[in-house]
Amino acid sequence: MDSPRPIFIIGAPRSGTSITTWALGQHPNIQPMPETAWIASMGVGAYLSYLKGSERGRFSHLSNVEFPLERFMARIGEAADAIVHDAFSERRRRLYGKAACDPSWRLPEKYANSPMQIQRAGGEPKRRWIDGTPMNTFYLWALAAMFPEARFIHNLRRPDEVATSLEAFDRVGAEPQELDAGLETWIAHTDYAWYCERALGSERAFRLDFRRLSQDPETLFGEICAFLGEDYNPACLLPLRQKLNSSRVDDRREANLARLHENPVYVRAQSVYELVSAQPAGIEPDEAAGEVVRQRFIDYCRDRSLV
Repeated sequence: MDSPRPIFIIGAPRSGTSITTWALGQHPNIQPMPETAWIASMGVGAYLSYLKGSERGRFSHLSNVEFPLERFMARIGEAADAIVHDAFSERRRRLYGKAACDPSWRLPEKYANSPMQIQRAGGEPKRRWIDGTPMNTFYLWALAAMFPEARFIHNLRRPDEVATSLEAFDRVGAEPQELDAGLETWIAHTDYAWYCERALGSERAFRLDFRRLSQDPETLFGEICAFLGEDYNPACLLPLRQKLNSSRVDDRREANLARLHENPVYVRAQSVYELVSAQPAGIEPDEAAGEVVRQRFIDYCRDRSLV
């Protein structure tokens, strides 16, 4: 059986995570999916379960045979991958009917240029999937352990733009955040994602500059497909024709930026942005950054228990 090769988008919310998910989900080999949260939760549970199964040395099931953590987490990843594919099959059936399983099936002509479809032809393999859940950023150590062949895309957007968008989050049915809170959200996600990038190295992590989604999309998605080891497909550009989950705050951005220049939280966020922008991941994984990511995950799990 081939190892799962999912794609995770990390970084701050309101950084183009949804549009990137849908864009890559138009690729014949990539399934788009709603935000999950359960996969990261499963990663935490798997790690805690491993500790529980190893806590008594030779008297515990896993430690009795020195069962390796890496193999345990990868097995959990295989189970998660199977669930994702089962859910996709059901979603496809509900959207298109059983006919979509037939290799000869094609999306009806009137929908050919529809920007957001989960499948366009029955013969599309859709072996991979993309998860754009921003909270995955904080659980990357577990996700990377569950899916050793996974790839990660860090969407990086200016902090003032993210904070302004979060301020109007209620326009897309979510809880809005005040500007300072939005900036803190951006700092937390971006700092963590930056360590994750460096921990993985550029063969497993790709930096996506938010501005390129509108300024240079064809070249950008050509680069992303090459990074993923997939042939470029022009259908990836279809979702970029419209704003997705947009909080429509263009009129506020300049005003907020002027207000924020003396704001200490913004000054801190901007310094993080400049640092992260100037230092993308190197080719080789950074062991020190990897240890930070691992330790943060362990600290999160400390004193937690499932049973």
